[in-house]
Amino acid sequence: MKNRKDKIAEAKRVSGADSCVECGRCVAACPMAEMYANFSIEMSPRGIIKKTLIGDPVVEDKNIWYCTECNAGTDTCPQKVSCRDLIRKLREAAVDENLLENAKTCKCCGRAFVAIPVEDFVFARLKDEPPNVFGVLDICPPCRREIYLLRNA
Repeated sequence: MKNRKDKIAEAKRVSGADSCVECGRCVAACPMAEMYANFSIEMSPRGIIKKTLIGDPVVEDKNIWYCTECNAGTDTCPQKVSCRDLIRKLREAAVDENLLENAKTCKCCGRAFVAIPVEDFVFARLKDEPPNVFGVLDICPPCRREIYLLRNA
């Protein structure tokens, strides 16, 4: 198993974070500014990239769990730094270290599959939906597919 330093190095490599020129386009495109009243540079794509590059303890950082993984930052980045890939790798490292206080786990398989801050935002938007909608969202997409296939086989 890789250690944290190796996982962060892989996150930087996969995302291209070392290529960041700090232009701020990712922040301008990020939907989190509209989603969260507490949005700040600390949780922005640029903030997470910078913390990763300077060696801050990003694996424990609760801010890695606010990202929606929409990839808007990458779409606007002149260097094609993938904020989404960076976040995914940092979250994987957090899950590997059992740092799950900001991650929801699937009721079927127990895998971490969604960030609680993102889920809170989505659930607030769905507050008028029937209760059965929320039960479905307690199960990760692979388990939902498996249940669907079993029901419809």
